[in-house]
Amino acid sequence: MLIIAQGNEIHSHQGIADQMFRLRAKLFSDRRGWRVTVENGKECDRFDELEPIYICLTNKDRLLASLRLLPTTGPHMLADVFPEVMGDTGVVRHPMIWESSRFCVDTEAARLFSSDGINVVTRDILLGLFSTAREIGLLNIISVYDVYVERILRRAGCLFDRLGPVVSYDDLKTVGGLFEVSETVISQLSFPDGRIKRKHKPNRESVSLISATTPLHGGNINREQEISHISF
Repeated sequence: MLIIAQGNEIHSHQGIADQMFRLRAKLFSDRRGWRVTVENGKECDRFDELEPIYICLTNKDRLLASLRLLPTTGPHMLADVFPEVMGDTGVVRHPMIWESSRFCVDTEAARLFSSDGINVVTRDILLGLFSTAREIGLLNIISVYDVYVERILRRAGCLFDRLGPVVSYDDLKTVGGLFEVSETVISQLSFPDGRIKRKHKPNRESVSLISATTPLHGGNINREQEISHISF
């Protein structure tokens, strides 16, 4: 099941928000040693206070993967935390370019979900990301990730270019990328072998989509449509 919710709406999905923040703490703090804030076993940061769109992939109330989306017109990680990876490109601010961050896959849950669970879950959460981006009218997505994840994203079918140089953060080689949002990308994620449709396709639940030009900060949101361990 694919759950898409904005800001505090994620808490209306019993247990999923809690699992998401705990998974983030487990992956980013415990496993990777990032200098993030963890309280009561949960990792949250100031960008979670900005009403991001959360995309979560679940199976029988178990979180498999999650990420968040923020518009680049306001505060976002590539502008405020990792500007060095932008190089000569500079800070991106455009109403139709949003940032994806805090992408993580629960590898243990993914393996229980399917024999090829990690690959399937990774593609499905990415499919949810790019399908949502397409539906709200985005042209591109930007993100920061390490060079290992870059290979995973390319194999999955994402189309992107590096925005700047490789920069080491906490001894991790990190880059910023500009991702294409298109039917081509969605097709490649939907049909990874180019010929045979995957048996598994995530259903959507309680999805509220907004237009890319609708302000997320300090304004009312117009609802346009209602549709009923790897990390970066």
